[in-house]
Amino acid sequence: MRNLKAIFLLLLPLFGCFAQLENPDIALSHNLCGGTANCMPGALPLGLMQISGQNTFTVDFGDQPLLQPSTAVGPATVNTSLILGGAGIQLQNAASGDFSQVATISLLAAPSATTDCSATGSNCTVLADYDRARDGAANQSITLRGRGVDLITFISSTSHSMNLQLQASGTGPSGAWNADVSMDMGLKARANFP
Repeated sequence: MRNLKAIFLLLLPLFGCFAQLENPDIALSHNLCGGTANCMPGALPLGLMQISGQNTFTVDFGDQPLLQPSTAVGPATVNTSLILGGAGIQLQNAASGDFSQVATISLLAAPSATTDCSATGSNCTVLADYDRARDGAANQSITLRGRGVDLITFISSTSHSMNLQLQASGTGPSGAWNADVSMDMGLKARANFP
């Protein structure tokens, strides 16, 4: 028995050491209009959805040390991923109507706040999308299918935020509206020790 312990201790450095943290259920929600007021006009054909006159909206992730692709912590290197599993859009006020006339909608990561993701060469990335033909008609909420994209690469290392944009087709709710956009993510951080 002693020999097995000695052999195991001799081979341990060959296996490498690491520590891993995983949380598959992280949710983040953002109100499009920044409150309870309706900022989106009703019954309009959808395209680039401008929110309060802006092409994009910004989601702040806060100053979290894990939200970088790779970070040195003492002798260890921490590699992090934040995978988007899906997203949702929930109409805030039922009196505004519903999303039944929305044909498609995509949630995109935009390189800057002024980017128009519908322009050729915009370098936007589709994070999640909905298609009425594929997913069925929506009502008060729309569920977007995630594309398994790692959000870490889109989060600014200085502002700790990400620019997002909504592109849609069809017609919006009949009355002026506001909605909450939610993102369901999975975090994985792994520290490798030399």
